[in-house]
Amino acid sequence: MRILVIGCLILLATIPAILAQVSDDFSDGNITVNPVWRGDIANFTVNAAGKLQLNAPGAATSVLVVKGNIPNNVEWAFKVRLDFAPSTQNLLRVYLMADQADLNVANGYFLQMGETGSLDAIRLYRQTGTVKTELAAGTPGLVANAPVEVALNVRRAAGSIWTVAATPAGQSAQPQFSVTDTTFSGGCDRYFGFQCINTATNKDKFELDDVAIRVTLADIIPPVLQSVQAGNANELTVVFNEILDSASAVNPANYTIDKGIGQPQKVTWLPGKNSLKLTLNKALGNGNFSLQTNNIADCTGNVSGIQNYGFQFFRFDKAAEFDVLVNEIYADISPSAGLPATEWVELYNRSKKIIDLASLAFSDAGGSPKTLPSYTLEPDSFVLLCNTSGATSLRKITQRVLPVSGFPSLNDAGDAPTLSDASGNIIDRVSFSDTWHTEAGKKNGGWSLERIDPGKPCLGAENWQSCEVLPGGTPAQPNSALKRTPDTQKPRLLNVFPTNATTLRLRFSEGLDRAAAANAAGYKIAPTVSVSSALVSSDPSVVLLTLATPLQSATVYAVTATNVVLDCAGNAAITTDTAFVGLPEKPAPADIVINEVLFNPATGGSRYIEVYNRSKKVFSWECFFIANFYDDPDIVEIARQRLLLPGQYDVFTAAPDDIITRFTNIRAENIIELGLPSMNDKKGNVTLYWVKDGVDVTVDSFIYQEVWHNALFNTTQRNGVALERISTEDPTNVAANWTSAAPNRTGAPGTPTLPNSQSLQTGGASADGLIFLPTERFSPDDDGFEDFLTIQYQLPEPGFAATITIFDSGGIPIRRLGRQELAGIEGFMRWDGDTDNGPRARPGIYVLFAEFFSPSGIVKRSKKAFSLVAKF
Repeated sequence: MRILVIGCLILLATIPAILAQVSDDFSDGNITVNPVWRGDIANFTVNAAGKLQLNAPGAATSVLVVKGNIPNNVEWAFKVRLDFAPSTQNLLRVYLMADQADLNVANGYFLQMGETGSLDAIRLYRQTGTVKTELAAGTPGLVANAPVEVALNVRRAAGSIWTVAATPAGQSAQPQFSVTDTTFSGGCDRYFGFQCINTATNKDKFELDDVAIRVTLADIIPPVLQSVQAGNANELTVVFNEILDSASAVNPANYTIDKGIGQPQKVTWLPGKNSLKLTLNKALGNGNFSLQTNNIADCTGNVSGIQNYGFQFFRFDKAAEFDVLVNEIYADISPSAGLPATEWVELYNRSKKIIDLASLAFSDAGGSPKTLPSYTLEPDSFVLLCNTSGATSLRKITQRVLPVSGFPSLNDAGDAPTLSDASGNIIDRVSFSDTWHTEAGKKNGGWSLERIDPGKPCLGAENWQSCEVLPGGTPAQPNSALKRTPDTQKPRLLNVFPTNATTLRLRFSEGLDRAAAANAAGYKIAPTVSVSSALVSSDPSVVLLTLATPLQSATVYAVTATNVVLDCAGNAAITTDTAFVGLPEKPAPADIVINEVLFNPATGGSRYIEVYNRSKKVFSWECFFIANFYDDPDIVEIARQRLLLPGQYDVFTAAPDDIITRFTNIRAENIIELGLPSMNDKKGNVTLYWVKDGVDVTVDSFIYQEVWHNALFNTTQRNGVALERISTEDPTNVAANWTSAAPNRTGAPGTPTLPNSQSLQTGGASADGLIFLPTERFSPDDDGFEDFLTIQYQLPEPGFAATITIFDSGGIPIRRLGRQELAGIEGFMRWDGDTDNGPRARPGIYVLFAEFFSPSGIVKRSKKAFSLVAKF
């Protein structure tokens, strides 16, 4: 007799119905009704003995299943006879519970008899789609030999504990194993069935009988609402703890969402029949909500009352540049001032957006971006990024900690923590240095760097400072340095450099608004060159211009930014700022000259070397070197992508701040920080040379001497006084072409970045045309004005020797500047007001008398009166 009852049996009026039971002893000779088996029906028959028998046409895989209500607390019983020794080619699988009729891809559990070797055991498997995982195995060899004839009893008890017992023909029951697995649950529409795999010789040697599936524990507990999750603003996923009754589960009237959302538009099943999708009539906003369910029944008729479950929904927004900032950096952890010994970076959401950090990635200067874990960063909130090992110690300070697998080790001296999106767009990047610390000693470790004003995200070092409070940082809190002030500073165009003939790199004083700065119409070039495109680099203060036509050599171009270019606060660029640019060329000797050298600085002061571009060419400092070849060679590579334009003065020094402090009114932008070669205070060498592609050019070489200072200065007075070139057109290594700098222009004896205080002026000639005095008076008081007498001469032919003598008003010679010294066709000498016998000359009228002798006996004489108007 065979009985199939699908529905509910009433035990008591107050107790819900028991699950339907399945049993079939095949005594009616039918497998298509009561119950309804499905699958490869033609491959099975009920034999004369009233048993289900395989009747395949040959080698095959044959499946027969029955659908029923198979709960979690259930017992299976059935008998198996295999008239062969099982193997991998001839085996039986009994699917105890599957979620679909296609056993090849179902989720569920099965027993298997058949394997390689002679130790065949009864084995329990979990199947997830096409993946089969063995959970337990019974007695080895129990089902190895023909014929296999065994009765099986399988139980799944509370806690999903599976037990299997086998009773071989003529023997007593033998326990096989016990194992726990909760992966898949029972339900209203599960499948029980057989899968027979056979070769042709065994096509009819499978027999199955006395199938019975019985409930072991009645279900009297209503379904429990376990979770609610908003997939988007219009959908909820609802999960119960068990399989539900179809009619009640999909009825929209059984669900209500608060805050005016109301009942869903429709409810549909999700895989598993304990999960449902609610499609809403109204979209969710950001915030907290509650779902109320009522009258939801399970498969046995247990009906739940009112249940409420709270959930959140946030519509995540896409982060744009500067929405999320790197707001605090703790890179140098030792010695600690109280913070845990782990590096971290603080992020701050300065926008009004709700951002899932899983949409962003983090990296340092040299690393590849690491995608961040999911974390909801709400407006005006903080979170710390750190390595996984340091998270525990940081959580003792704050729970706003997000461990990142592969978090980079930050360099103590400086790094570039970078936040980017999935497309590689930079959200924020801070190229910090330990020099950004603003308090002595804090750069040595244990103190964080804090952003001062998050409202000025484009600013660099000027918007950062050392943390002001213990324990050395303010993790996940407002910064101690926080000062919110409006940004009213306009961006300044600082310099331009040609990376090639059609690309210019513009550097501004602060970061720019990317959209505004990318407008090609925001830039003008004269002589006119059209800008085809503009692009803001990863450093928001740098813009790359692509030109429609190449720059021409030997041409200086003026570049300006218009008020179309804005900074992050909306301030327009200063339109009067002009930066000059040209294509760099190869230098020739004396294109650039050593123009001023401070080799003997005052106590605590710094040396510097000034050069002057006396040519009409443009040079880049990329391939230049400065050296001292006087004693042991000491060479320094300049290697700067900076231009030296015609008529420009550049100064090299190891301490720009010292030079800017000591000398007023100079051009600070023309001071280049560079460690200089060693320089002796008495005598040494400064050589400027250029090397590229195996070609080298000595551009200028100056052998300086302390005695070339003004003769009226003693050794002590020379300290801190720069040695200036008088004429850029005359030879470098001529003593008369150098003298001490005056303080009148800069407040100190030197003119770094400016024309020299002692530069040569043009003047008038004597009546005979031989002698030229740029000025006919001088005052050797070192005030920077007419401090020495320059004596220029011009002769009709080469080979003359010169004797030049200074006479006082009484006709007494007081200073002989030269005696029968070979002179060129033209040249100059200098008198500083000193005398041959030591004392300085007094104010008064003096006469210069010059005699020039040629080898052929020609003698030319000239004299010129002048005045010394003030005593030194």
